[in-house]
Amino acid sequence: MPGSLDKIAGTLTLGLVFYLTSTHESFAYLDPGAGSMILTSILGILAATIYTLKGYLHRITSFFRKEHRDATRSPAQEQD
Repeated sequence: MPGSLDKIAGTLTLGLVFYLTSTHESFAYLDPGAGSMILTSILGILAATIYTLKGYLHRITSFFRKEHRDATRSPAQEQD
């Protein structure tokens, strides 16, 4: 537990340092297309992550199912 508190404190400290060092004006312009591009990127990463985790979960659950074990037997083993 103390290790996780150190990680949280370190993350908060690092975030605070980044925030305090980047508070100057930045005369930048983001057009309306940039916001939709960022949103599409975030949604794409989220969808890919969910799809990948679903595949791993399917592999794990199919390993422990009885149907999986029965399907891996060859017909020669069933005749014995």
